[in-house]
Amino acid sequence: MIYLNNINLLIRIYSRSVSVFYILLACAATWMFSSILGAVQELCMTLGLLLLFSCYQDQSCVGRTFYLYLLISIVSLLAPHFLLVVPIFLLLMATTIYSLSIRTFLAALVGLITPYWLYTGWQLYIYRYQPEMAFDYLRRFTEVQWGTDYTVVSIQQWAYLALLMVLFVVGTIHFWMTSYMDKIRVRQIYNSFIILTIYLAVLMALQPQQYNTFINMLTITVSPIVAHFFTLTNSKWSNLFYIVTMTVILFLTGMNLWISSSAF
Repeated sequence: MIYLNNINLLIRIYSRSVSVFYILLACAATWMFSSILGAVQELCMTLGLLLLFSCYQDQSCVGRTFYLYLLISIVSLLAPHFLLVVPIFLLLMATTIYSLSIRTFLAALVGLITPYWLYTGWQLYIYRYQPEMAFDYLRRFTEVQWGTDYTVVSIQQWAYLALLMVLFVVGTIHFWMTSYMDKIRVRQIYNSFIILTIYLAVLMALQPQQYNTFINMLTITVSPIVAHFFTLTNSKWSNLFYIVTMTVILFLTGMNLWISSSAF
């Protein structure tokens, strides 16, 4: 997250607030600490954003596009729902990053296919006398639950999501009001964060049982928007809102730590 901030100059003054707010928000969601899969998804999401933003206005960035979708495909072997970010990444390439072309689209397809192609060949070698077993991993896609079950989301998880959404709305309004002071490239990157956040929120509304998958990504996309707001404002109301936000984050962190310790 530090590198994502530095290489893209997300804040027009020297500041570490993007990574700081990411740490603050991530620490409030203590139930994610024990999830290795969640950590892998967060890491690959951040690396994917780095690759995506590095392709800004470059329709010949075939290699970086290939690695971006290769990452997504590798993670989808562990969590099939991760493939749902493919359409929005393609949309961002076409609308805000301006890197979509025939060549980059084909690179994206090859990147998505490659892990499955190699994994299937490996499985065929292991199960050469039982070829049907080589494709057994594909059954996970048919076992995915596509219904909505809001009962699987706990109260503290709803509270954390509400915090992210409030911060997102406030930060987005502030960005739209002051974006003329940012460079065009930075504006497009923030527009990408906003579109991604809205898309992930819709996915979470449709698939609440995949809360942990999408909340990891939401934490990453909301952090720069929040940091942009708090770093570049210094009014009476923004300072008061900052104090309230810090109080809520500390309260959620303490509550979730207490619940986690009680569970043990």
